[in-house]
Order: sequence, then structure tokens, then C-alpha cells
Amino acid sequence: MSETDRWENEGGRVLHVKTEARLKALVRRHFSLDRALDDELARPNPCSIELQRLRREKLFLKDEMTQISG
Repeated sequence: MSETDRWENEGGRVLHVKTEARLKALVRRHFSLDRALDDELARPNPCSIELQRLRREKLFLKDEMTQISG
């Protein structure tokens, strides 16, 4: 049995660290999408398709963050 398997089977400690790191990465990506949305909205003629894509991705990330944090 590998070291990671042993730790995951003894209380889920490694799994918790991986989940926490994933959540932090999702939060960072969500924040960067927020900035991208602001930048797009600041343009003289914002692209509605790009705005829709960014908003959809933000919602997807929010749903994923909610599932992880339980």
C-alpha cells in the first residue's frame, strides 16, 4: 500500500488537504473570472457572448465550490 493510500485510509487526512487545495484553486479562478467580467464590461462595446461565457463559468465554479465545502 502506498503512503498516500495509507493516509487516506487512516482518517482521510491527505484527502482533506487535496480538497482544501482544490477549493483554494477554484476560489482563485472565480476571482479571476470576476476581474475578466469587470474588464469586459468596462470596454466600450462589451461582447455579449464573452460575458455569457464568463458568467456561466463563474456559476459552474460556484456550484463546484458549494459541493466541495459541503
